[in-house]
Amino acid sequence: MIRLAWSPSRREEVVALEPDMGTTLERWQARPGDVLTMVDPAGRYFRARLLPRCMEAVVFESLPAEMEPRHPRRLCPVIPERERMLLILQKAVELGVTEIYPLLSERGQPVDETRHGQNKSSTWNRIILKAARQCRRAIIPRLHPVQPLDRFMAGNSDEKRAFLDAYEPRVPLPVWHQHHRDQPMALLCGPEGGWSDRERQLMSDHHITAVSLGHRILRTETAAIAALAVVATLDSTFT
Repeated sequence: MIRLAWSPSRREEVVALEPDMGTTLERWQARPGDVLTMVDPAGRYFRARLLPRCMEAVVFESLPAEMEPRHPRRLCPVIPERERMLLILQKAVELGVTEIYPLLSERGQPVDETRHGQNKSSTWNRIILKAARQCRRAIIPRLHPVQPLDRFMAGNSDEKRAFLDAYEPRVPLPVWHQHHRDQPMALLCGPEGGWSDRERQLMSDHHITAVSLGHRILRTETAAIAALAVVATLDSTFT
């Protein structure tokens, strides 16, 4: 986050940035005159315009307290073809994810970063940054390295995890959210052909809940976007 050194008391007030904001501003590719979302020491969000040298900003608009999720919201999509992945990244940022874990699965697309423009270190990060700026995010969601589902499952986790699935038994996503809304969450979204039986068993063995968005079979990008919209709506309902 871009942090203000003190809390503004009025509109059009010039407020200094905290002195260690250089790296953060570089990540935002910020320039004098840019309008960005900033946070004061009390945790309140504002829109502010950077002044020359980017050490101060003019604060001109206050924002709602729920601009960012209270708890981590992570999306773990199995990588689809290029255009669908870019759409997932863009909409995930708009819908409030805090981290993205691209996954490989048995039925997912093979990833070769030299083909089709799927270079996570440039194209994907550029899409994430552009979306974060466009929808007035206070953070740039973190993009993690691509990893196989098995490796992701073996890692330590502080979150409640669920995977979207079309097969019974499963729990409606709103019901699952109700039980875990005050905790970090991660949603795993499978490939176009669905999870394999081995992958379902693997996730079940790790106590990951199968959740549902209804009875229709959705395309992978539709499922990811719809699930995040449900979570974002329910998060704001219980704020």
